[in-house]
Amino acid sequence: MKKDINNDNALLFYANIAKTKNDIQSVKLANNTDYTDIDANFILKHSSKSSKILDLGSGTGLIVNKLYDKISHIDCVEFYKEFSKFIVQSPNINVYNQLLQDFRIEKKYDVITAFGVMHHFSEEEATKLYKKYFSYLEKDGKMIIKNQFGLKEDVIVNGYSEEQNTNYYAHYRYICKEIYILKEIGFKDVEYYDIYPPECNRWNNTHFYAIVASI
Repeated sequence: MKKDINNDNALLFYANIAKTKNDIQSVKLANNTDYTDIDANFILKHSSKSSKILDLGSGTGLIVNKLYDKISHIDCVEFYKEFSKFIVQSPNINVYNQLLQDFRIEKKYDVITAFGVMHHFSEEEATKLYKKYFSYLEKDGKMIIKNQFGLKEDVIVNGYSEEQNTNYYAHYRYICKEIYILKEIGFKDVEYYDIYPPECNRWNNTHFYAIVASI
């Protein structure tokens, strides 16, 4: 197995994108693909007009911009100002340009979302983040995580990507392992959903899933 990655690798990758691209689609790594309508609609199934949401790794707001007028409030954590400048300015949106590891706030949320984020952390890093943000949820709260997961085992990408024309780093953990981690932390009900059409899943060893972990 290739050497495990950590979030420092991913930060370097996205720092390069932040410097070289300047449009709302810059965080979409696969050419001509934007499934954030599906993402937003799935989140809305698990929220309501009164929901307070914390979105981790908001990027350019492709999802947030489709949610903010349908919920009560949303706090966005996005490290790169070059990305977050595309997030809609609204009284019910706060943007924090911080690392997920550093973000602190005295508040509880109904829903915490992490879409296209957690595969950029090692297993150890991800476990720490899940523990941290578990404590940010209301007593009936939910955390929703969506990215690619390994179908039979962990899949680690650590090297040059011809598609991205640069080094790319990701840890697509085995879907059952991710569920186990979340349950060990304290989530009582953890389910995963196949929310994308089949053509979105381009590789035979990984698959896009959305995990809903409830307290």
